[in-house]
Amino acid sequence: MRKLLAGAATAMAGVAGLAFAAPAQAAPSDAVSVQDINCHAKESVRIRQSKSTSSTALGLFPKGAGADCGGASEGGTYTACGHPDGYFWIAINYQGVKGYIALYCITRP
Repeated sequence: MRKLLAGAATAMAGVAGLAFAAPAQAAPSDAVSVQDINCHAKESVRIRQSKSTSSTALGLFPKGAGADCGGASEGGTYTACGHPDGYFWIAINYQGVKGYIALYCITRP
């Protein structure tokens, strides 16, 4: 009987430990996802908070600068970097500023 109670107590302690663990939080669906893919700016472009030219500008990605970039995804339309009807955006982390820039404004090595 003692072995049974000891086993139950161990199991309860393990479950209790799980109960006190911090819950995992899912990233918001619009969270910036940046990978370790290097990209360079074809020309200076504003880093936006979301995939729209009307969203808040967080900073500037200057011509020739390098940064970590993520995958491309659709967003609002823009006229930039020689494309009159672009709508693909790419996540970027430039010197700690995370946001989105027009896909056609970058090059990848």
